[in-house]
Amino acid sequence: MLFIVAPIQAQSVARDTSIVQYLERSLSGGTVQITQPEELSRRVARVASDLEENSVKVSVYRIQLFSSNNTNAKAQAEALSEEFADVFPTLPAMVSYVSPFWRLRIGEFRTYEEANAMLPIIQSKFPDMERGMLIIRERVSIQVHDYSND
Repeated sequence: MLFIVAPIQAQSVARDTSIVQYLERSLSGGTVQITQPEELSRRVARVASDLEENSVKVSVYRIQLFSSNNTNAKAQAEALSEEFADVFPTLPAMVSYVSPFWRLRIGEFRTYEEANAMLPIIQSKFPDMERGMLIIRERVSIQVHDYSND
């Protein structure tokens, strides 16, 4: 890969499909030319993939069972996730890391009321975690299928 870089002044520009296109713009009279394999161009492109084109963002509610930034937080979250799956096998449990916290979130409830109805049931099974439990609203992508041609 060959990079030739010239100074670029910060200006308002139209949305490029990749960082490479942004860098190749001539904003200050300088020239930037980037040579890269086609596969790399495809991977860094900002255009929506087929999955994103056939999906829609919706709000869901989850119960946060655990959140910590301790040195062993990852192991704690994963162990608690396994324990939760044994007690509630039909509810999804997601371990995630958003710096600096490891989190365990439960369920994908359509409404706050559904999550709130489940909260005391989970609290009764995990009383040690009760103090830190809270309901979180998240935006997730769901697949949209077009069955009109079936």
